[in-house]
Amino acid sequence: MLPFIATALPELPPIVQQEQTKSRQQEILEKIMQQAPEAASERSFGDCTYQWNQWKLSADGVRTTLRSCKGESVQTPSYIAVSCSALQVNASEAGKWNGWRSPIAKGSKPGEAMMVATLCANITQ
Repeated sequence: MLPFIATALPELPPIVQQEQTKSRQQEILEKIMQQAPEAASERSFGDCTYQWNQWKLSADGVRTTLRSCKGESVQTPSYIAVSCSALQVNASEAGKWNGWRSPIAKGSKPGEAMMVATLCANITQ
């Protein structure tokens, strides 16, 4: 039988507070986004991919960009317009706007509400 030898455990680092962790995560995320801005040129929500770095702002505060959705023709460009002040969207099909509606209304694309929330939460008025 071997003799029992007591050894000291190495000291553990202190537990990082959750707020510090979130702050550190945000710092790292910002560094990542600065390294590859072209990687963020498109964002997908549900069945649609949006040209995220191509948003255009009109005089009345409406933002528009190109989008492509599964099952739609790639021959005809499709645009989406977002009014963050009204939380409404308007999409074009075959070169015609469909009319303003809620991003959760009947006929909305899956993920459209999340796209609006993401866009509108990250803009400055």
